[in-house]
Order: sequence, then structure tokens, then C-alpha cells
Amino acid sequence: MVVVRLRLRHGDCGGCVCFCDLVLLRLVCRDPRWGRCYESFNEDTEIVQKMTSLVTGLQGQPPPGYPKSYPFVAGRNNVVACAKHFVGDGGTDEGTNEGNTISSYDDLERIHMAPYPNCISQGVCTIMASYSSWNGSKLHTNHFLLTKVLKEKLEFKGFVISDMEALDRLSHPYGSNYRNCVLSTINAGIDMVMVPFRYKLFLEDLTYLVKSGAIPMTRIDDAVERILRVKFVAGLFEYPLSDRSLLDTVGCQVSLVNSVRRWFN
Repeated sequence: MVVVRLRLRHGDCGGCVCFCDLVLLRLVCRDPRWGRCYESFNEDTEIVQKMTSLVTGLQGQPPPGYPKSYPFVAGRNNVVACAKHFVGDGGTDEGTNEGNTISSYDDLERIHMAPYPNCISQGVCTIMASYSSWNGSKLHTNHFLLTKVLKEKLEFKGFVISDMEALDRLSHPYGSNYRNCVLSTINAGIDMVMVPFRYKLFLEDLTYLVKSGAIPMTRIDDAVERILRVKFVAGLFEYPLSDRSLLDTVGCQVSLVNSVRRWFN
């Protein structure tokens, strides 16, 4: 999204900054027939809410008085966290992968959405949308849940990222009607899109949709602001590369013990 805006406003930027995050799994699994139950902390929403302390273990503890719902990364020894998948992918009908969660909004909020405010209050930087649907509506194109609920009601200030190749999954046959898929996801509130292969087509379609007015520049501005906000708090402009002196500590016993201590403190 950042590269596209630079091209729209200032011509060819000649390069881009790559962004990587470390994901943490936040969903509530309600049907053991779902083949990805291992990604869930628990079927009990209250237990999952308590396990959201992992956000602080990854990103660090925001200091007293830190802005509410604002992304936070303590320093170079910490990483950006991603809460996923928003929302309800652990409650699909008959446990179908990428299926349809059939529920009232009240139940969706009470069971599946409840852990997200805990993540947001700890400054989680990113939230990933789900492949699944809610009452037949794809989460990646659901403006009500992504914008009205997540960004406005829950006051999430980080950025919303798509799942891998999610746009290709929105039409049948797979990958068809791509321009409309770009239109519906960006206008729904997706800020960063994971496009591993068809990125040239994505850039062409997104640029066309913005220039034609189908996607308003205010939507691009919102996405860019959120992405840059996370990059700034993560220190990526000051330190664009990782600290290689930390390589020996990654995965070592001391590192694992300290991670567990931060998690439960």
C-alpha cells in the first residue's frame, strides 16, 4: 500500500521497504472437527483472553500513560505481534476450514471477538482478517466488522492485514474477477495485502481503482498512516535490518525461559 501511494502521488519510487511480523494465534476453537484446532489456545473464551498476555511478551510492556489502543514495540529485542484471525474462524459450521460461522452478532462478540480488546489494550500492532465468513459474508470484504467494529468501536490503531492470497479466494473460479476483489477488500478496511505472486496485477488494479475514484484517496491515506505508524513504533526507519548479534540467543534456553517469564508476569 505504501508503494502504491508513493507512485500515485510522486511517480515511480524506485523501491520499497519490506515488512515482516511475528504472528500469534488468538482464535477460539469451538468445534474439534476443525483441522486447525491446534492454532487455538482454548475453546474457552476467558482462557484465551488471559493468554493474550503473549502480546506483551512479544512486543514489550507499554509504559504508564501510553496512548490507548496505540501500537507499541519496546525496542530492538522485541517483535511486532499479529492477532488473528479476525473473526470467528474457530467457530465455522461443522468445523469446515475457511467455512461459515453462523451466529448472531452478540454471540460473535461474546465468544470470538472478546480476546481482541485485550490484545488492542496491550498495543498489538497488527490484526489479520480471516479466510472464513460470518453468516455468508466473507470477512475480508466485511466493512462492518473490519471498519465499523474493529477500527471504530474497538479503536484499533494498528493496521489490518489480509491472509495469504485471500483475494484469490473471494471469487469462483479461484482468482477470477480480481479487480472487484481488490475493490471490495480495500474498501472494507484491509490496509496491507499479502500478494505473493500476482503483485503486478494487484498494483495495476489498485492504481486504476484509486484513479477512477472507486477507492477514495482517504482510504489509501488511512491505510498508509496505519502502516507507517507501526513501522515507526517498531523502529524500522532507524534500524531497517535486524540485529545479527542476537542470533545466538534466538531459540536458546535462556531466551525461551525469559519469554515464558514475560508471558506470565
